[in-house]
Amino acid sequence: MATRYCITGGIWDATNTTIWSEDSGGESGASAPTSADDVIFDAGSGTGNTVTIGTGAVCATITGNNNLTFAFGSNFLTVGNQKVTVLVDATTFNTPADWDNANNNIYLIGGGGGASRATTDSTGRAGAAGGGGGGFRLLTNQTISGAISYAIGAGGTASAGGNPNTGSTGGTTTWNTIYTATGGLGGTSSVVSSTLISTGGTGGTGTYTGGTGGSGSTSASGSVGHGGGGGGGSAGTNGNGGNGGNGVGSTTIGLLAGGGGGGNGGGSAGGNATTSTSGAGGNNSLGLGGGASRTSNGAGNVGSNGGGGSGSKGANTTAGGRGSAGIDILGSFGSGGGSGGGGATTPLGYGGGGGGSTMNTNGGTVATGSGSNGAIIIVYTPSSAPVSTNQQLLIEIRSFTQQRRI
Repeated sequence: MATRYCITGGIWDATNTTIWSEDSGGESGASAPTSADDVIFDAGSGTGNTVTIGTGAVCATITGNNNLTFAFGSNFLTVGNQKVTVLVDATTFNTPADWDNANNNIYLIGGGGGASRATTDSTGRAGAAGGGGGGFRLLTNQTISGAISYAIGAGGTASAGGNPNTGSTGGTTTWNTIYTATGGLGGTSSVVSSTLISTGGTGGTGTYTGGTGGSGSTSASGSVGHGGGGGGGSAGTNGNGGNGGNGVGSTTIGLLAGGGGGGNGGGSAGGNATTSTSGAGGNNSLGLGGGASRTSNGAGNVGSNGGGGSGSKGANTTAGGRGSAGIDILGSFGSGGGSGGGGATTPLGYGGGGGGSTMNTNGGTVATGSGSNGAIIIVYTPSSAPVSTNQQLLIEIRSFTQQRRI
């Protein structure tokens, strides 16, 4: 048994050695993982790289994600005695020949809602509100055969502005035309007849509900700038998504700050901003992964392992931290956290809500955040589960012993 660290994006198959090392962030050239090897994705894997699953991709266990994109196509990754694939596009799933109706889980994640955009008129200002996180539904031991239709919920688009204005709702993820996980609603900003509204979108529904987006600050004053609300985290295997935190306003640009994005399923809410600190991203269900808050001006910090991104601090050109991909399923896959309030950023994980943008003290705004797409994650134990290395060794020892006795 050995450990293989992914050090870059590329093809994971039975032979490619360019993405593997024996050490975190080390030199490439280690052999491709076998069914006896543990695989780790960590800071040495880079952020935003794509790992394409090819033929013969196997490992004993898998840990971490570091906001990577896994591209499966029609392939499966074998982890121990289970197979996994993630559906992010197309519309038909062809039931594998080794599918076991009595031993499978199908995880549906709806799209995250888009954020509103800050708005103003002669009677006041309303900061941008975050989008809601996508809903989550778990299906267990599905009896299927042949071609199964499905649909992946698209992330809700960010509002282009106006008064009032609302980010669009995330799309519904559907399996076999019957089962659904709905998308999060978009955030809303409005100033109408001195009524100031900045309301985060509610989360999508399913077995568990996505987190509600945070609110931007509001004021009747024409000189106050406003921090945006964080996006809600997507629901997941461990519970409801965390709510996004609220933004804070000030007459000083450097004191504007966005709320933190909510953590993914079973995680915590994003922190509310203050004039000295942006909101921290909510943690995942393990109490980890939220992007750290900012006390100095700048972009928000990216979450990890399903945590939400933190809000930005300062001018409206600084982006909120991006929500991250979860690790709730087989140690490396899952729903995503919401993005923090600030300039436009789309969460890196599935189903996270977009964070609302900031309004400067002079009324200027920039583009706000969209929600991320949903997904379907399929895990099953093959009807003829492959014999592990340890099992094969035991069989050989027993056979040798029997021959000696004869």
